[in-house]
Amino acid sequence: MSMSPDPAIAPGKPGFFKGKAGYYARYRKGYPDGVFDAIIAGFSLTPSSEILDLGCGTGNVAIPLAERGFRIHAVDPDPGMIAEGQRRIRDPGACRIRWCAGADSTVATLGLPPLRLCTMGLSFHWMDRAAVLKTLDGMIEPCGGIACVNRNDSFFSHLENGWGDAVREVLTGMLGDGWDYSGRMKKRQEMRHEDVFAASPFPVIEERAFTVRETLTPDDIIGLQLSTSYAAPELLTDRYDEFRTRLNRRLLDLEPSGQFTEESVIHLIMAKRS
Repeated sequence: MSMSPDPAIAPGKPGFFKGKAGYYARYRKGYPDGVFDAIIAGFSLTPSSEILDLGCGTGNVAIPLAERGFRIHAVDPDPGMIAEGQRRIRDPGACRIRWCAGADSTVATLGLPPLRLCTMGLSFHWMDRAAVLKTLDGMIEPCGGIACVNRNDSFFSHLENGWGDAVREVLTGMLGDGWDYSGRMKKRQEMRHEDVFAASPFPVIEERAFTVRETLTPDDIIGLQLSTSYAAPELLTDRYDEFRTRLNRRLLDLEPSGQFTEESVIHLIMAKRS
């Protein structure tokens, strides 16, 4: 089975998510309409609402909200992610997004207006969570809050259905038993997001789950791994072609049709003040 052409932005020099923006934009799945409907209703958003998407990546949360008419401040520390997000916009004239380089540690210095909402999709776990919630308390309007969206895209969540084990086997075979899944030797968060919110200025939470059924090809699964931190350039260095070849072969051994149909769960936490 031939592989699709690589994204415009290929892996670059060693770094956290450096060089992964093209893979991120192409292979990271977005979120169903129900997620955004729940956020809009949960925080009573209006066209005048100012929304911060912190750790925006390539815009999987920012762009759909902006297309619904909201003003978005999309902040990410990686210029490549911001550039790729800007390229994804179908109608720049109608999409109200201000893209800005920044991070959880610098967001208070960005000169943002009072916010109705801060969204975070697959980014909150990389932050100093308690500290950023304290910072956001001074930036978000009294009736506003935070929406945290996660989906089980990593191989950790797919160890029981075949392809997750295949990814782990290939990476362990290439990088050895000492391979650290995080890609940056970062310890996995031990405290759940819900517990962090409970101890924060935003302790009142509502949780929603959304299930989507999807069919992935080997190319989808390989590209998804190449968008992650645990397959970082500093680990695979110049072995990307080897990784693609080995994982593609292993996936086709598991499923010769090249079609992996599965259900993915998207988890939404909406957090507000008491």
